[in-house]
Order: sequence, then C-alpha cells, then structure tokens
Amino acid sequence: MKRFATIPLFQNIKLKSSNILRRGGTPRLPGPGLEKYLEALERSWQKLALLGLYAVGLFLGAKTAGLASSGWQARLLELLRAQRLGRAGLTPFGSALGYFGVDFLFMLAAFLLGLCAAGLPLLLLLPILRGMGTGVVSGWLYMAYGLPGVGYSVLVLCPAAVVSVLIMLACCKESMLMSGDMALVLTGKQEQMESGLRLYITRYLVLLLAAVLAAALDALCFAAFSGIFEL
Repeated sequence: MKRFATIPLFQNIKLKSSNILRRGGTPRLPGPGLEKYLEALERSWQKLALLGLYAVGLFLGAKTAGLASSGWQARLLELLRAQRLGRAGLTPFGSALGYFGVDFLFMLAAFLLGLCAAGLPLLLLLPILRGMGTGVVSGWLYMAYGLPGVGYSVLVLCPAAVVSVLIMLACCKESMLMSGDMALVLTGKQEQMESGLRLYITRYLVLLLAAVLAAALDALCFAAFSGIFEL
C-alpha cells in the first residue's frame, strides 16, 4: 500500500483526511484507541472502497429489477427457470464448473487490467457490475415469489456468492496495486515494481483455488436446498 503514497491523488486524500481529524494542530478526537482505528482504516481502505462499489452495484441492480417492464421481468424469470432446470440435470461437477466459469471471467478481467498502467478505472467497475448482477437476480426473485424467492436467494445463491465477492474484491485489490506499480514505473517515479510479476501470479493462483472451493459450495447448496422451493 505504500506504493500508492507516492501518487499525488492519494497524497491529497490522505492530507484531507488528516485535516478533518485535526483543528488548530490538535486531534479533534483524542484517545489512545483512535490511532489504532486510523491505522486499521489506512490498511483496509481499498477493501472498504471496493466493498462500497459492490454495494452500489447491488442497489442499482435492485432498482433495475423494480423499474423493468413486466415483459422483461417475465423473460428473466423464464431464463432463471431454464437455468435452474438445466442445472438440476447436471452432475455436481458440471454444476460447479458452470459457476466457476463466471468467477474465472471476472478474475481474468481483473488480472489483465492489473497488468495495464491505466487499468484502475476499469477495475473499479468490476465490483459494480458484479453487484448489479446479484441485485437484479435477487430483486426479481423477491418480486416474483416473495418470501420463497428470498429464501432461495439466502440458501442457494448467497453462500457461494459471498465467497465469490470476497475473492473478486481481493483480485481487484491486487490488480490495483500492480496497476499502480506499472504507472509509477512508466512515469519514472519508481525504478522497479515493488511486487514482482511472479508474486502477482502466485497470489492469483491462490485466489483461483479459492474460486474452485466457492464453485463446490455453490453446487452443494444447489443440490441441498434448490428442491425445497417451487420456483
């Protein structure tokens, strides 16, 4: 995270946040625990920002579901029903493979954007897009089926979705750091990348393994709970 400190944009953000907490050179909120909270916030601000973007996507997706015409709602419900019936006919491995494919596409996009010095703006879009997809599906399920739709979302969709979102946020953070390194090297503000390409790839391989576990969890939840709901 120190690599971001040399970028003027992040220097200004840190300076403004420091001024908010100070008035006349003294802390506005004194206390022995404040410094620890500020240090924790400084360490995790990227994760919190990405999580906030995902929440924005969820909100936009839910609003889209509510504002869509009845024709579009009927089409999506037919698509969801066909997808559910198609998964019911697959083996657990086939079901997990389909889920893994979606996660893999998001991870591949984040990985490639991390290798681009100008990839930061597009990396910020990925959590929004993922959140919109989840928001649209959950919103339509609730509007069409009420509490059974909520139960289906909670028991079948959410467990693996939570893991997938955490994986995607971790991918975006790693890619943001790598993209920042690339920008610093190209502008001559840094002689070499702080985290090498080998370490970048290693971290992504670990996250890829976690995505495999998320896909297995999704297949397990679908097999265990999807038959409970008549959708």
